[in-house]
Parts: sequence; structure tokens; C-alpha cells
Amino acid sequence: MSKELKLGIVSILAIAIALWGYQYLKGKNILGKVQSFKTVYENIEGLKMAAPVEINGYVVGSVSKIELNPESAKSMLINFDVQGEWKLPQNTVAILAADNSLVGSKKIILQFDELCNNNCATNGSMLTPGYRGMLDALLDTDDLKSKMSILKGEAGPILDTLLNTLSNENADNAVSNSLVSMEKAMENMVTMTKTMNNLMSSSYSNINSTFENMAVVSGALANTNQDLQNMITNLSNLSQQIVEADLGNTLSKTSQTFDNTNELLTKLTSTVDQASGSFDKLNTMLAKVEDGNGSISKLLNDPEIYNNLENTSKHLSLLLQDLRLNPKRYVRLSVFGRKGNQYMPPEEDPAYEAEANRDK
Repeated sequence: MSKELKLGIVSILAIAIALWGYQYLKGKNILGKVQSFKTVYENIEGLKMAAPVEINGYVVGSVSKIELNPESAKSMLINFDVQGEWKLPQNTVAILAADNSLVGSKKIILQFDELCNNNCATNGSMLTPGYRGMLDALLDTDDLKSKMSILKGEAGPILDTLLNTLSNENADNAVSNSLVSMEKAMENMVTMTKTMNNLMSSSYSNINSTFENMAVVSGALANTNQDLQNMITNLSNLSQQIVEADLGNTLSKTSQTFDNTNELLTKLTSTVDQASGSFDKLNTMLAKVEDGNGSISKLLNDPEIYNNLENTSKHLSLLLQDLRLNPKRYVRLSVFGRKGNQYMPPEEDPAYEAEANRDK
């Protein structure tokens, strides 16, 4: 046999021993007979893979698979293996119990009355689930009853003595005094409750009136809600119009207009000042005229000058009339050097008549 073949055989044996050891540590003996069973629990908190499966405290297998129950999403399907040829009956209960370790893990306990002969659970059968609490795991039911009876027998006289002491009003101890104080406090609480009831009854009408007033105020606020909304809408529209109106440009133009107006007002003020000076001079001149000083004053106030002007105006009028009526008197035309006719004053000459009337 070659060395390579020997090395291969040794390697295969080592791998097989390692697999057997791993499965043995998980509670499975691959060399022995293995039966698989199933059960369903609603809550498996603390149950893990390879958790032990026991019969009367003896580990006979382990949990092999944990999955969600395909028939109901609110429960879990547990698969576990049992080593050996255990003849489990069909009514075997798979109890999920708390382990006694400090880790707080769970285990499965197979409970049944007696082994079966004919109607046995087969490989892959579904077992009935069950639960056991931590107290049940620590103490058996009979042990729990016996210990409770012992506790009752020992604690009964103590409780009777304590009740007699507490019910005695003349007892002078801290517990009795505390109970008396608590009784008085309860009486005060009853009195206070009655007082509060009377106060609430007397102020019930005021409370109702207050709530009615609050309802009226709420109704008024609800009625004015539409007005407030309309006001807010108008303010929003006004602000939008102000934005669209380019208020900045308008204010700039208004400012420029005010500047032009100020400039015109300045010029107008200067013109008014000049007019005021002219009026002052005119007033001075009129004052001199009224005083009789100067040529204008003499012209206005001397009647002789007025008469002379009037006479001059009349003579000028007569002269123009005579020129119109008697142009030959003033213009003589001779075509061939012949002298014109001698001027003969017309009869009833207005100029002569006016002169005669003045001489008279």
C-alpha cells in the first residue's frame, strides 16, 4: 500500500470522526437510530438550535430545525430528533419548559403516561405542544402544595397575631399609630371630597354659564373668520398691486417732480420778490404823483395843460376834417403850368364856426 493511499484513508477517518464528534456534541448519534418529530409553538422565546429534548430529565435528543409555520404566520414549526428506539405514543406532549441554567434558555420535555405497543408516533409525526413556567420547572406540583401548606401552618399564627394587634385600638405601637393616622387621613379625605362635591354643585350653574359664554365667543370668532379671510385677501391683493405698480419707480418720479416743483417755487419766489420791488417803486412813483412833484404830477394836476390838450385835439380834428372836405386848399396840382383856382372858403365852415364860437 502506497503512502498516498494510507494518507487518504487516515484523512477520511479523521473527517468522519470529526463529523461524528460534532453531531454527538449537538446531541445526535449518527451511528444510532434517530427519530424526527414536529410540534408548533406560538412563542419560542429562549429556544435555540440544538436545545435539549428530555424524557424525565434524561437528554434523548435535540432541536434540529426552527422555521415559520407555513400554515400560520403567528406560530413557529419546531423539528427535533430523538436518539434511540423510544416508543412514544400518539398523545405524547412536547412541553416547552424553562431550563434551570443561568442563561435562561428553553428545552423540550416529552411527557407521556406509558410507552406504546401498537399505536406509536411514527417518524415525522406532529406532537401536541405544551408549556411550563419557571416555577413549575423549579418545583413539582406536589412539592409546591406541600410547601404552601407548611408555609400556611407557620405563617397563620403570625398573621393572626398581627391582625389582632392592628385591630386593637388601645395598642401602643408604631403600626397601630400609623393605622390610626391613616384612618384619620381617610376621614379627612372623605370630608374634603364632600366639600368639593358641594362646591362643584354650587358652582355648576356658573360653570355652565362660562361654557355657554365660551360657546358664544367661539361662534362670534367663527362668524368673523370669513371677514378676516376677506381682509387678508384684500391686503394680499393690495400688496400685489403695489408690487406690480413699480412703487419704487413711481416714488422716484414723484421725488423728481417735487424737486422740479421746489425749483419752480424758488423761481416764483424770486419773481414775487421782483414784483414786490416793482410795486414798491410804483407806489413810490404814485406817491410822488399825488404829492405834485415831477412832470407827470403837473401833467395830471394842471387844468390849463388839460385845456390846451383838449383844444389841440379839437383843432387837429377840424384840420383833418377840412383836409378831407377841401383837399385843394392844401394841395394844388397843375398839369400844364396853369395856376389853380383861388381857394374860396366854404360856407358854414366848421373850423371857422368853432373859432367864432370860441371868440364869443
